[in-house]
Amino acid sequence: MTNISDIRADFPILKRTFHGHSLAYLDTANSAQKPQQVIDKIKDCYTNSYANIHRGVYTLSNEATESYENVRLKVQSFINAPDPNSIIFTKGATESINLLASSLGYSLFSAGDEIILSEMEHHSNIVPWQMLETRIGVKIKVIPIFDNGSLDLEAYEYLLNEKVKLVAVTHMSNVLGTINPIKEMAAMAHNAGALFFVDGCQAVAHMPVDVQDLDCDFY
Repeated sequence: MTNISDIRADFPILKRTFHGHSLAYLDTANSAQKPQQVIDKIKDCYTNSYANIHRGVYTLSNEATESYENVRLKVQSFINAPDPNSIIFTKGATESINLLASSLGYSLFSAGDEIILSEMEHHSNIVPWQMLETRIGVKIKVIPIFDNGSLDLEAYEYLLNEKVKLVAVTHMSNVLGTINPIKEMAAMAHNAGALFFVDGCQAVAHMPVDVQDLDCDFY
């Protein structure tokens, strides 16, 4: 079994000391440190194989394109996505949620439509929907949480109606550590005719994720 020393050895920054003590980094839910394997791969890419993907017919570009598309296949396998073309790369989840909000907001949503969020959402899964509220007049509703950090599912069921076009919730809270019952919530949303989006940033690093089993529309 891998021990904590072996895991720490993968992260060069953890060799630093502060006030005579080894660094204990506790902010990974916000910004994760990079292991040596990732640092080496980035360096190798820039040193030996950097080129535009999908834009050239020369060998270097073809190699970069093949590597890029192979990662799409790995991500598909990692989360059991139905098709590699369903994997879309962005700079991060914040950009992904903004892209989703813009795409849906100006094509499927109209004034009076409703979007359900929860009280435990990261700002990245609040602000894009608030912008739609301001620009096109959608209405945001919020699932409350209990004192123990769990969602009030009875309140969630009450909020679901024919006006709800989208439910957008986190799989795992970066503040509370709460793991939400996504599969159950997705089924409830679909029964009400709504799309279901999951912010999976925290969960995908800590637990197996099967997007087909969860039956979410976006993850």
